[in-house]
Amino acid sequence: MKKKLLFLSLTLSSFIAFAQVSAGQIDDFEDGTVQNWIIGITGPLSPINVATGGPGGVDDNFLEYTSTGTNGAGARMAIFNSFQQWSGDFAAQSIVEVQMDVEVLTNDLHLRLAFQGPNGTRMISTNPVIVTAGSGWNSIALPCGINDFTVQSGPNTVSEVLAAVSTMRIISVREENIDSWRGEVIAATLRVDNITASTTLSRKDFDSKNNAFTIYPNPSRSKLNITLPTIEHASKVEVYNILGARVYSTVLNKLNTSINVSQWNNGVYLVRVSSDSGTFTKRFVKQ
Repeated sequence: MKKKLLFLSLTLSSFIAFAQVSAGQIDDFEDGTVQNWIIGITGPLSPINVATGGPGGVDDNFLEYTSTGTNGAGARMAIFNSFQQWSGDFAAQSIVEVQMDVEVLTNDLHLRLAFQGPNGTRMISTNPVIVTAGSGWNSIALPCGINDFTVQSGPNTVSEVLAAVSTMRIISVREENIDSWRGEVIAATLRVDNITASTTLSRKDFDSKNNAFTIYPNPSRSKLNITLPTIEHASKVEVYNILGARVYSTVLNKLNTSINVSQWNNGVYLVRVSSDSGTFTKRFVKQ
């Protein structure tokens, strides 16, 4: 009996160790399974393993999920991995971003990471990576730093969630609906491969950080100041309230812009700056 209990204990310990996220791990789907990626239900709407046609070409397996964009199960673009290889302490493993190869069909997707941690605290990537439908396979990186997330609900901080992740999601959410942990309702197909827990930043991530904008003061009662690192063609700013309604929009043609917010209602707003380099979003609080 003691030998059986010891064997069971060692087996359980091995499973728990395997179930924790580790630096450099990759979901490449070459084993023919979905490697624990689900949408919460089983059946024909679930993600599938496709045996050929990945970024490596013939015989390169990948994961495919199609959201319906209609009411009911499978309507939203969101896949998740819970209590399996993508749970645990991302900070201790020095994981700075999750890299992956993706292909999108039907409609463009605004891809983000979403994590759930202690006390049910949920958070989502503040800035998305926009992938155009029909553009083929793309290599993207979704950063995992403490400044890369917005807490949606729960008492814990970003750093506390990163230290004890229970669920990781890959979702599509547009800026005006950034509070949606569940992902957006959209008809689209997401193909994904080589999901990697990376300890080094990709060059694309460095470029994104260099092109990000700053806002101050935050919170503010009267003014919202926006500072750009450079002036680019077609730069503009849009501000949305928490209901998704646009309350302000203008073209940015100088490095520093000041907006009078004294007449705005108190609350949280999303400030989105778009240019040829991409789209970036920050939260602003009007007091």
